[in-house]
Amino acid sequence: MRNIRFSASFRPILAALLALSFGAALLPAQTQEDDAAALLRQADGYYQKGDYKLAVGTYLEAAAMSRSKLNLSAAYFGLALCYFYDRDMANSVKWMRQTAQIDPGKEISDSFYPKSFVDLFQSVRAEVKAKGLPAEEAVGAARPEKRAEEPPSAKSVPVRRTEPDPAAETKPRAAETTPVEEKPLSLGTLFSSGHWEVNVHSGVWTIDPIMGLFKGKLLDKLGEELQHQVVKKLGASYGGLVEAAFTPSLELDSQGGNYGLEIRYYARGWAGTFSFGASLEKTRIKLAMTGSAQQTFTNGATAQIEATAALETAPFSTNFGFRWEIGRGRLRPFVSLGFGFASFDGTAAYAYSGSYQYGSNSDSISEEETKTFAELSEDIDFAIPKNIIIFQLSFGLKLDVYKGISLLAEAGIWDGLLLRGGLAYRF
Repeated sequence: MRNIRFSASFRPILAALLALSFGAALLPAQTQEDDAAALLRQADGYYQKGDYKLAVGTYLEAAAMSRSKLNLSAAYFGLALCYFYDRDMANSVKWMRQTAQIDPGKEISDSFYPKSFVDLFQSVRAEVKAKGLPAEEAVGAARPEKRAEEPPSAKSVPVRRTEPDPAAETKPRAAETTPVEEKPLSLGTLFSSGHWEVNVHSGVWTIDPIMGLFKGKLLDKLGEELQHQVVKKLGASYGGLVEAAFTPSLELDSQGGNYGLEIRYYARGWAGTFSFGASLEKTRIKLAMTGSAQQTFTNGATAQIEATAALETAPFSTNFGFRWEIGRGRLRPFVSLGFGFASFDGTAAYAYSGSYQYGSNSDSISEEETKTFAELSEDIDFAIPKNIIIFQLSFGLKLDVYKGISLLAEAGIWDGLLLRGGLAYRF
């Protein structure tokens, strides 16, 4: 066979071709890990949005593709979290075990994850350590294929697939070495997978912005009642008085406050945005009338008075409500919808004072009276209800400030208009 000789000018080209050929043999493995890392980032995005089904499918695809301990640990841990928030404790424990096998030194804190999840992970990690399974045995052991029923996402990252390593396929699967006993979902499991939030709040109550809808008619009724009381008072002392014109100048105002203690539960855990809660509230409601009025009589007499009237109640109420938080940033808007029950009792009071003038004669007049709602019901022949339903619809903002501590501000309907702020702590 003839010896083939290459010229000196061709040798650098040959060396470059050889280098490219051997280098290309190393590219698929690195590209595969890069693709797995891209899938992990995509899965993390689904997890942050609370779309655990898509997150699970993407974590499984990343785990099936990767041989890196770092990527496998991240994929297995993401699966454990998704199943935990999805209240599938059996699968969550299964992937905690895989994480502990692949990454025995992994540490997590309840500053970032629910305490129940952290406690369970530490227990599983201790169990794996006690069995003495070397971490090297877990590398490449659990290589799940992407589930057939998972539809491909339109936002999925394009990846380059490579043939599986036959040597790796001969190793026992980690899932087979650590069988998990399936446990039915119980009420205890449901509440252990979520988190609680307690908040205290205080605010102001009013109906002033919508007072114009009924202010005129209400003042007319109050004016008529005031005129009746003045004429009745003067008629007892001065016989034969016949009222002529009545000229009121009255104003109506509303004011009040609210404070309470509320506890809420997020069934989907720290990643959840929906919650339901119960609260105990104290709400003070006051409608007040102030002003002056002049009553003239057909004989030329005049009564000039200053008057006040008030309707006031301060019920305790038990309330139940639902809240939807929008987004997952530190500052999140939310919508609340709820209702409550309260005993309805209070007082109605009026007072006036002034002078009665007839020619050169004058006399001072005054009167005041306070009645409970029950007494007032008898006088006006109308049964004031003893219990009322409170309706709530509000919009607000929630700001996370430090490790589960949040500030809240909201405005909405609370059988009137309510503005309030609060401080919340979740655990």
